[in-house]
Amino acid sequence: MTGAATLLARAGLAANSALQANLPAEVAGVTQPRSELALAAAGFAQQNCPDFLFNHCMRTFTFGALLLQRQRLSFNADTAFVASALHDLGLLQPFESPLGSFEIDGADAAEKFMLAHHRSAAEGDQVWHAVEMHDGRWALTARQGPEAMLVSLGAGADVYGPDPGELEPRQIADVLAAFPRRQFKQRFTSLLIAHCERKPDSQRGSWLEGVCRRNVPGAKEDSVEQRIAAATFPE
Repeated sequence: MTGAATLLARAGLAANSALQANLPAEVAGVTQPRSELALAAAGFAQQNCPDFLFNHCMRTFTFGALLLQRQRLSFNADTAFVASALHDLGLLQPFESPLGSFEIDGADAAEKFMLAHHRSAAEGDQVWHAVEMHDGRWALTARQGPEAMLVSLGAGADVYGPDPGELEPRQIADVLAAFPRRQFKQRFTSLLIAHCERKPDSQRGSWLEGVCRRNVPGAKEDSVEQRIAAATFPE
């Protein structure tokens, strides 16, 4: 059994251990899900993520929910919460594959989590896409539905800051009080660079490609023109 599979198997014990997450009942007017599945996801994320990353995942859900509320869009809270809680697992060594991007590795782990909790293949697929596309092209993410939109909007707001006027200062303050940043900028950047150092060519064409190129000597650099020229045809 792989390290990731072992960790996922432990998630079956989540009924009690998930309570360690100590989630507040409500943050900035957003109800924090309390279903067995949501608590299991929170407990699993807390057990496996460093504190700054766990809090980022919790802020992702809450910011994303607030932003969808502004758009008057409804969403499945449990599905969106699981995807938010687990969306960065692929940055952690126990969940990474030899060659896959962190988005795909995280999506695979989140889907396995859903199936381990007796969710349907369709529900697992929904979470997979929400995780895999959370930093992707917005039009494609939006086509996956409001749950994927929530993770993408929430993660973006937390990493880059919300756009002016998107959220009320009181809402932002409430989210940060519930889930402190804990030097997120520096620690998250270090986590991204460490991932690139381990797998410098896994992020080609993705959100992290530029980080890998700038920070890892020898990371592959090519372009569409170079790939066209290298095609194995005689002309």
